[in-house]
Order: sequence, then C-alpha cells, then structure tokens
Amino acid sequence: MVSVVVERYIRFCESSFGESIMTKEAEYLRKELVGRRKILDVGCGIGAFAQRLPELNIIGVDTDEEMIKAARARTTNTYCLADAKQLPFLNASFDALIFVTCLEFLDDYKAAIDEAARVLDSEGKLVVMALNPESEYFKAHYSKEGSYFRRMKHKNLGEMVEYIEPRFNLQTHYFLGIDGDNIFDTEDKRYASLFIINGIKN
Repeated sequence: MVSVVVERYIRFCESSFGESIMTKEAEYLRKELVGRRKILDVGCGIGAFAQRLPELNIIGVDTDEEMIKAARARTTNTYCLADAKQLPFLNASFDALIFVTCLEFLDDYKAAIDEAARVLDSEGKLVVMALNPESEYFKAHYSKEGSYFRRMKHKNLGEMVEYIEPRFNLQTHYFLGIDGDNIFDTEDKRYASLFIINGIKN
C-alpha cells in the first residue's frame, strides 16, 4: 500500500503544473551536468530526474523505501535505500552530486555536505536546488495547514552557503519563477521558487 505522502508526490509530478516545474529543473540539470560520467541524486524520490535525463548515468538514494520502489518501477537506473548522512559509497565515487529540494529538509545538512564532499572526486560538481523561503510561492504554500513546505528545517540558506564554501568554488543564484500557475525564468528572489548553490570541489 503506497503511503499518502508518496501518493501525493506522484500526483504532483504527474500533474501538468508539476510536470512543467520538473521539466524546467531537468533542463537546468542537463546543462550543468553535461560531460559528467557518474551522478548521485540524493533524495531522489521516485526517480523523476533519472526518468527525464535518461542520457545521464544517475544513481539515486533516498530514505523512503516506497519512493525507491516507485523509482525502480519507472526506470532501470540503480537506486539505494540510504541516508544522506551515511552514504554507502567509497571516497571519490562520483563526479557530480545533486540535492533537489532535499538538503534544506534534512536534520543535519552539514553531515550531508560532509558526505557529499567525501564521495565526490577532485573537481566533482555539486548542485543544490533549495526552496527559496523568501519567494511569494514559498510563503503562500507555507501558510497552508499541513503543507510539505512546513517541514523545511533550514531557512537560512546563507548559512548553508557559508558551510559549503570552504570546500567548493561556488556560484549562487535564484531560479524558476512561479506566480500562481505561471512558470517563468527569473532571478528575482520575490518570485524565484529555488535558490541554486552550484560549485566545483576544491
């Protein structure tokens, strides 16, 4: 029996609105990950990005067994039940690692970053796509009772950047404007639903 959380997430991914958002996110990732040979998707959920980016070698990990089962049903990629704070991979196993609306929800994002740095090889690429708590989109959803957005543990994304920066050569920017049902390109933090932390390991 699929849990309510997984069911709700699948419905969102398959809705026209969710599909439009994920297509934009996948397009961004495709450009950033070109040439990367082995990519780890931490908090992969149902494997939405492996599904949308079949040309990339993406391995997914998630702590939710039902999400992993759903991901395995959708693609032939490799998926592991694993914690971001204790990844079951050797040092320098990947040349890219992504957190898509995941890192900001973890109890201990610092341990997850430590693990990301460990499993990335020299000049490995890190892409963090975090919800932007300053956006109107976030505020509107956060105000709703029972909203998933209320589970976000870390809203101080500047602090997150400070922790990541010593080990990565970083760039940051806002991305993916959402206003009602309209999805558009913008770096205006009032409308950009995501904050991007993008870097190469030092």
